[in-house]
Amino acid sequence: MKLSEKYYVELIYGKLAYLYGSDVARKVLENSKEVKITFSTTGRPRHVYVNNKLLFTLRNSDGYLLPTLEGAKYIKYEVRVREDAVPYVRQGRSVIAKTVTYVTPDARPGYEVKVTSPDGEVLAVGRLLLSPEEVRNVLRGPAVKVRDHVASKNGKD
Repeated sequence: MKLSEKYYVELIYGKLAYLYGSDVARKVLENSKEVKITFSTTGRPRHVYVNNKLLFTLRNSDGYLLPTLEGAKYIKYEVRVREDAVPYVRQGRSVIAKTVTYVTPDARPGYEVKVTSPDGEVLAVGRLLLSPEEVRNVLRGPAVKVRDHVASKNGKD
């Protein structure tokens, strides 16, 4: 039995609402002209395209929706870095705790966050490793493990 496209769009909406909040799910899916979901050879959903832009990839092991750089523009969890860290983050390096100037207060370790420059440009997307309080107090070690970054999209990797 082949499930309908509408079923998968509702599934994606539910996952987005659960992981990132219903306001994000509404913003992503309700204002879109076209939602396309690609499937693996086993029939599982893999990629979510909205208006022909790849926004999310489903992680195989647990079904978690991982945002791409384009999808990061929609998520609310943010880590802002100092100007001197911008070139390193663009290259895909982890974000060091002492270079962080702001973390969304309700973000938790393990959440997917967008990494932005002081002027608000999205530089990367990755997994938050520390709580906001730890980021403020710990001056050593990585705060965000970067998964996708600007330089990889520009071919300067």
